[in-house]
Amino acid sequence: MSSSTQEVLGETNSYSWFDQVITPLNACSLETSAPIPAGSEQAPNNDDADVKTQSDSRLILPLVIGCYQLNEGPLSATETNNNTTLIESEKSDENADDASVEKSSRSGELRLYMIPSASYESESKSNNQQKNNNGIPKNNEALSFGDPSCVVKMESGVLDGKWRRRGEKLHRTTIGTTYETMSLYASACASGRIHLHSLENNNPQSWTLSHLTSSEKTSSGEETSLCLSLAWNDFIMDGCNDNFSNAVSDRIVSSYSNGTVAMHNISCSDQTGNEEDGRCSVNIEETNRWNAHTMFGCPSEVWTCSFLRGDENVVLSGADDCSLKIWDIRQTQRPTHKIGDSEFEAGVTAITPHPALDHILAVGSYDEYVRIYDHRMMDQLLEKICVGGGVWRIKWHPFCWGVDGTRGHCGKMLVAAMHGGCRVVNVPTLDGAPFNENMGDAEILSTFTAHKSMAYGADWIWFDQSSCEVAASCSFYDRQAFIWNSSNQ
Repeated sequence: MSSSTQEVLGETNSYSWFDQVITPLNACSLETSAPIPAGSEQAPNNDDADVKTQSDSRLILPLVIGCYQLNEGPLSATETNNNTTLIESEKSDENADDASVEKSSRSGELRLYMIPSASYESESKSNNQQKNNNGIPKNNEALSFGDPSCVVKMESGVLDGKWRRRGEKLHRTTIGTTYETMSLYASACASGRIHLHSLENNNPQSWTLSHLTSSEKTSSGEETSLCLSLAWNDFIMDGCNDNFSNAVSDRIVSSYSNGTVAMHNISCSDQTGNEEDGRCSVNIEETNRWNAHTMFGCPSEVWTCSFLRGDENVVLSGADDCSLKIWDIRQTQRPTHKIGDSEFEAGVTAITPHPALDHILAVGSYDEYVRIYDHRMMDQLLEKICVGGGVWRIKWHPFCWGVDGTRGHCGKMLVAAMHGGCRVVNVPTLDGAPFNENMGDAEILSTFTAHKSMAYGADWIWFDQSSCEVAASCSFYDRQAFIWNSSNQ
């Protein structure tokens, strides 16, 4: 279901959106990748240099909505169609042939949309009078979801997902041969498992998410815990020019409802069984898990986790116990630092390291504040701003990533603020403005309040370095997703 451009004006705010879709299940996460050439005959990757060399091609932007739904009763076997893939059945071994067997009480799916830039680029080059002052095309056909390119039925509800954004390519090599790269998407599921998919196109008009591998199931006898969040160690991009960026192997950190945090190694081997298909075998292996958060003597839900740019051995976690903890993954018996309820008035729900500034991170909480910290002096809060709703996602502006060796908007971030909708926030001190010891320089640039329930997912939509004032977001109970104007209204 898709709707056309709408504009809503009020006394205190205004917003406009280009397109809307309704998802069959509750929308829990929304993630975009770097734009890629629409006519690519190879699997795309997130290397911005590759995008630049094909700048004359029409670009498309991969967007994945992760869905989660709690079911009251048993489900019948899921029917699939040509663009729907069932990763794995949750039927028990002894009832594998029974089509009416009960499945997990939580259903989930990944919905892949390929957002085209054709009209967007055409208008920006040849019809400037049809754009507003922020470079946004007025033609609503320029920015739309369209039909989903692929729907992947998951074995359980999807609570989080992340694209692998590192500039270094994950590839398979044999003697004298280097195979194509893969763009990877990792999803955190209510079953406690992590699933990895690759973005592939069998032809220029057909894009799919192909299942590669999954983490192990919970050991027999152990209570299943929900995988609530995950993050790649993709805090270093090509544009950052760090010598050790390609020396760090791929890893994922994940957090769980039973108070634990876990580390996983991601590896690529040649054990495919078919040397002619040019594909590697991707593996995920849990290497460490530790008890990270408790509250009143019981495990506390760890809502968020992340690596940190500038130190490959640092992991951060935030939980319902109103605390942010910093861990050295070489020894996890106790955190190296903790900020507790003396600062946070509710659970810590979002941690997002800055993609260009070493040691800088944004932290969100149910208490409706976004806080900015420097890892080297955690006791000194750099900035703090209320966004009018519990913070569930924080996404730094894509120009922070250093495309073409340049950076901009280093203080700008997109925030999914649950019942408050979405906000675009700017922290001038991160973009070169003089530091103000009294804080208060952070500002809300724009507000989007079309969602009628909790806004859980949000990310930027962009196609080139010259313009990025569009965002996409999704909300849970009303199952809505929007593409909207994120510029200052």
